[in-house]
Amino acid sequence: MWLAGEGLSACQALAQFLKLGGEELVAVGECGLDPKAHASAELQTESLLTQLKLAEDFCLPLILHGRRPVHDETLKLLRRVRPSRGGVIHGFSGSLQQARHYIELGFKLGVGGVITYPRANKTRTVFRELELEHLLLETDSPDMPLAGYQGQRNEPLRVVEVFAELCRIRGETQQTVGGQLEQNVQDLFGI
Repeated sequence: MWLAGEGLSACQALAQFLKLGGEELVAVGECGLDPKAHASAELQTESLLTQLKLAEDFCLPLILHGRRPVHDETLKLLRRVRPSRGGVIHGFSGSLQQARHYIELGFKLGVGGVITYPRANKTRTVFRELELEHLLLETDSPDMPLAGYQGQRNEPLRVVEVFAELCRIRGETQQTVGGQLEQNVQDLFGI
């Protein structure tokens, strides 16, 4: 760790890093709530609130980790400390209603390998129904393997397959989808 031995908490170290980071920093994250994590729910909530404040203080969007069982709790926290730059909900797999709530709060939704699984009907439907300007493409490499690659390390190159599947389930051309996804990245992260 770059600040090891300085006696700083993880959030204090993050604040120091953001102060030193300069223009190459484009977001705060990945942060969020995870019921499978070892930290207590209270500690996770406190840490997330601190990171929400840091994102606001440094005028950066967030990359939020959100597993299905904590979407409602995450939305409550975002309503309490609403980040003005929004962000992206990484690997979104919630309901259409939850997706719309995140969008209302200025977030885009990360489209990952889960859409390559035919049995992921709910998630595939969400990404077919949402307006394209609310989506971002991601791989979650090395995790989140695509259909046909179960048990293997996910590679960034496979984002091409996620992209092709998104175009297919939406019934839109690669030019249309790709152009809008590129614009979404520019709008959110300023790159």
